[in-house]
Amino acid sequence: MCSKSLSRQQRIGESGFSLVETVVVLGVIFVVTATALINILPSLRISRANAGMEMVLGEMRRAHERAIDERRIYRVTFTAPQTIQVDVGQVAVIGTTITDSAPVFTAAQPPLTLPSTIQFLVVPGIPTNPLATPDGFGSGANAIDFDIANGGGGTQIYFEPDGRALDGANRLNDGVVYVAEPNNLFSSRAVSMYGTTGRSKGWFLTQVNGAVGWAQ
Repeated sequence: MCSKSLSRQQRIGESGFSLVETVVVLGVIFVVTATALINILPSLRISRANAGMEMVLGEMRRAHERAIDERRIYRVTFTAPQTIQVDVGQVAVIGTTITDSAPVFTAAQPPLTLPSTIQFLVVPGIPTNPLATPDGFGSGANAIDFDIANGGGGTQIYFEPDGRALDGANRLNDGVVYVAEPNNLFSSRAVSMYGTTGRSKGWFLTQVNGAVGWAQ
């Protein structure tokens, strides 16, 4: 009877996992998971940074197109750290300015928020020479930097029915807005805009042969 019970216990012990085997398996799982996270996290950061730039670029382009199509003034406001607000004014005629039409703006949509961890932000290390900034606008001092010709630092764009982009005083509004993840230089992205046409384009921060610069 005793020998039967012992052999049964031996079989049970042989069919299971020892503590050492369990620890080894868990260790392998941990290493594989950690390696996957190390490889995935940079891609996620890049994806969020690209999504932030595309959101800014998309809202500016849509407001520009709708202003022309609907003959209305569209106002885009950027608020740090992460908010974009698009407002619409009443129907206007070509050549109408903000002052002449005195538009009453209403929200065209609820405020939009940039992807998590992405902000309107200038990360130290981006080019600050005016010859090296996106389209030569500003010096990289302000994350939201419109109305460049009048000192910069503007946070609003008024897209006109004739395609131009103006500031709140009816002046042509060139500028650039930067988005990035804090403390992550190469997550930096930018969107620049010419006031004469109201057209925008996106930029990526890159490094070639040790030199940091903007590329489209």
